[in-house]
Formats: sequence, C-alpha cells, structure tokens
Amino acid sequence: MAKTIMIAANDPNLIYLLQRYAEESGFRTIKTGWGEDVLDLAQKTKPAMIILEIELPGTKGWEILRWLKAEPATYNIPIVVYSWLDEEVCSQVEGVAGYLQKSVLYDDFLAALKHAGVHS
Repeated sequence: MAKTIMIAANDPNLIYLLQRYAEESGFRTIKTGWGEDVLDLAQKTKPAMIILEIELPGTKGWEILRWLKAEPATYNIPIVVYSWLDEEVCSQVEGVAGYLQKSVLYDDFLAALKHAGVHS
C-alpha cells in the first residue's frame, strides 16, 4: 500500500500540481484547503508527510505548523513548507523538514522528499 502525502493548500492549481508530483512518485494524496482542518485530518490519517502552504485561509500557516508540532499524534510527521518566502527563513523554523518555493518543479519536489526522509 502506498504511503500518503497530505497537501494543505488553497490554490486548486497548486493542489493539482503537487498531487501529480506525489502520485508520479508513488504516493497517495489527501488534500485540504482550510487551515482548521489540517490538524484533525493529520491526526486521523497519519500521512507520511505534509506539504503545508503557509498562506492558508482561515488560519496562518505558521500557527498550523505550531499546532502540528505541539500534538503528540502529529509531532513526528515531516512538514515541508510551500511558500513565497526565502528558503533561509523557512529553514530556521523549528519543525520544518523541507521547503518548496512557489513555482515548484518536479525535481524540487523530489529533493524535498529526500530531504524530509520520505520514501514511497
């Protein structure tokens, strides 16, 4: 059975792109566009990795990251941040396993998987 990657993003085009990348890499995907649902869905599904768009509606992505890392059920799930922000800024945030800059290419996606230690 394939491992699951959660895609927590607002932009349907981004979700589609990341879903294609994940499936091409041998993963199943679950997706959510609303910040409040990320923690609940992560607790229920226990994905191998979460790709978290920082600019989610309803809740700030950094707040979601803190929630995920504060919960014992989700603490160990690698989180890859997807943002316009500079990688250096994101890499200094505790709990971030990787970084994808907007306009992500497939090779960038694969590198983030490798950096987060996630394999299909």
